[in-house]
Amino acid sequence: MAHRRLILDTDGGVDDAQALLLLIAAGRTPWAITTVFGNVSLAAATTNVLAVLAVAGTAVPVHAGADRPLVGELIDARHVHGEDGLGGAPRPPHSDQPAGSDAVEFLVATLLQAAADRDPVDLLMIGPLSNLALALRRAPGIAAGIGQLIVMGGTLHGRGNVTPAAEFNIFADPEAAAIVLGAGLDTTVVPWEPCVAHDLEGVEVDRLFGQATDGAYKAFARALADHDRRRHVHHGHGDRLFFIDPFAAAVAVEPAIVTRSLRASLGVGLAPGLTRGMTIVDPSGRLGTPPVTLVEEARRDRLTALYAASVVYLPQTR
Repeated sequence: MAHRRLILDTDGGVDDAQALLLLIAAGRTPWAITTVFGNVSLAAATTNVLAVLAVAGTAVPVHAGADRPLVGELIDARHVHGEDGLGGAPRPPHSDQPAGSDAVEFLVATLLQAAADRDPVDLLMIGPLSNLALALRRAPGIAAGIGQLIVMGGTLHGRGNVTPAAEFNIFADPEAAAIVLGAGLDTTVVPWEPCVAHDLEGVEVDRLFGQATDGAYKAFARALADHDRRRHVHHGHGDRLFFIDPFAAAVAVEPAIVTRSLRASLGVGLAPGLTRGMTIVDPSGRLGTPPVTLVEEARRDRLTALYAASVVYLPQTR
């Protein structure tokens, strides 16, 4: 069965770039891309996406969106992704100019038209959920134009990566997450814990890159992987590559990779303090919010194969 059109919403970090390359190599190139603050500033995220597209020899319209959360202070993750957000990966010459309309305006217009045409669009969101939250607030009717929503964010068991309890994408804009996760969409959430449970040893990463053709694409993809590996070694996790945003991209490409999931309501902590940005998993439904599907386990062999395809991908000349 053919895939629906896909809009990728991203905050332009290292694993975001890996996710976009995975989508392109797997033949599910986004129909459009929206950018958001998060790992880096909105401007840097937008520039980074345009750089990835140039490396991959692919043209996709890019719409810049929210540059700050709905409520609270702006944060970033440059200490994780590097000052440029891409770990210093070598970039080819590329445009720095996004498409004309901003992301929220684009989402509203596109999804309202999709609803009218009964031709829904899938959304893959791998950064803070601010753009979609703003679009839903402006035009609730866009919900009818959304097919499947896949979100990388939150936790299953409260093991955060930015606070003891909160995952970055949700913590960066908890109010936006509460709006999106409570909207009653067909939502699949890929939480933090399964992402770090599905990794690739450094020697296997080296083996995969040994099969790739030398050139600008390989150098770029290799630099992304090496940045992640150095960071994990530095933090005592060993020489390995975690599938974070690429995990969510793989679910968008091949939903059958998911081998175990949980249907549950998903609350978001909004109060200041230790639980802000925490996701509360409620299989009983007592939260009263519409249930979502939470990914618990996936086929490691297929995740690896999809990542491997993105490593050896040969860009089309334009």
